[in-house]
Amino acid sequence: MRLAASRLAASRASPLALAAAAFALALVPAPGGAQVLATTAGKWVRIFVLDVERTIGRSVRVDAASVAPGGLGVNFRQAEVMNRASRAYPRGTTRFSARSVDCAGSRVVTTQWQVVGPDGTALAASPGPGAVTRVQWESEDGKALRYVCTGILPR
Repeated sequence: MRLAASRLAASRASPLALAAAAFALALVPAPGGAQVLATTAGKWVRIFVLDVERTIGRSVRVDAASVAPGGLGVNFRQAEVMNRASRAYPRGTTRFSARSVDCAGSRVVTTQWQVVGPDGTALAASPGPGAVTRVQWESEDGKALRYVCTGILPR
């Protein structure tokens, strides 16, 4: 009964409230003994304004405190909170990622990711690092990467 009440409350919560709740998680254990990625410590910066978040269906945030040289050029942490339910995950699910971008060479790689449900349970994690791909600067992801490279938020 308690779970049903929490689901009902989550279904009525605003996307902003869901994003705030997702960032209220302290530490979430990763399945299979993977490194803990889903920590809220840091300085999370919202990449898109609320209208854009509603359009794309998720809130994208970058941990400005984690931006540091390394990997392809710059390493950072990113979180995406789903504002709508999908086939695979409920609304309020957060995908934490450890990423690296080569700003000059237009390359990016996600080295690790973890999906955390709205109630804080770990739902999935990466088996290993992904492949290096080209950055499409005008895409939603490219705009988040541009913030990491330049410090300028998209309009």
